Amino acid sequence: MSAPQTTFTPPSSPLHLLAKVASEAGRRPPQRSESPMSDSSAGPASLHSRSSSDSTTASYMTNADHLHIPSSSKRLALQIPRPLTRLNLPSPLQSTDPNFVPYIRPRKRSRKPTDLTLKMRMQMKARRKELMEKASKIKSLDNSPVNERQLLVLRMVYDEITMYPCESWMVLVAIIIHRAYKQVKNWFSNERQKNRNGESIPCETEDGDKVRLRASALTICPEWSDTFFEEVVMIYNYKIQRNSQAKLSVRRPTRNSDQ
Repeated sequence: MSAPQTTFTPPSSPLHLLAKVASEAGRRPPQRSESPMSDSSAGPASLHSRSSSDSTTASYMTNADHLHIPSSSKRLALQIPRPLTRLNLPSPLQSTDPNFVPYIRPRKRSRKPTDLTLKMRMQMKARRKELMEKASKIKSLDNSPVNERQLLVLRMVYDEITMYPCESWMVLVAIIIHRAYKQVKNWFSNERQKNRNGESIPCETEDGDKVRLRASALTICPEWSDTFFEEVVMIYNYKIQRNSQAKLSVRRPTRNSDQ
């Protein structure tokens, strides 16, 4: 009988051993984490509970196969919940405009003055300066009372137009009734101290002056200016002069007939 032949396997090097272990670990499926106690030390009760849990898991997996989960829900389930921010909260004051900023009032856009408006302002300032120089040249006694015509014009402006005329309007009144500007200004101030009856509505003229007008003046013309005020006062002053002349012409013939 021939002796059995034995093959000699050389001892593997440490590198070969590590490569073999790594390849086997990559092919092996992942195992569930077990308790520190080994299967050999576990009793029949633990084996029975494990078998029952495995059967429950298998039945659950078979039932789960019939469920259809859309891809969007899977994607939502994997997302990490984020804390709610203030912008995500619905607000009744939130506007549909994307440029809307809450709790901040929009700024008013100021129009840049054109060359025409700048020219008109320069002309208005030059004219007001000229009228002020003209009114300052009018001389009248400080304690002299106003005549009937002057009083009627002043009373009309106070009762029908404004109790608080601006400087340019008082200059126009002084020139029309031929009274010193200082006396016209003092008359309005004294009249306000004695009588402030009536309501005044604050508004702005076309020339940019802030005045308080009577309601009757706003019903006649909602937009006042220096030119319109001057025309109204001049027409009223002319009407008073015509009425006074008519009265004088009526009185003179009666006097001649009596003689």
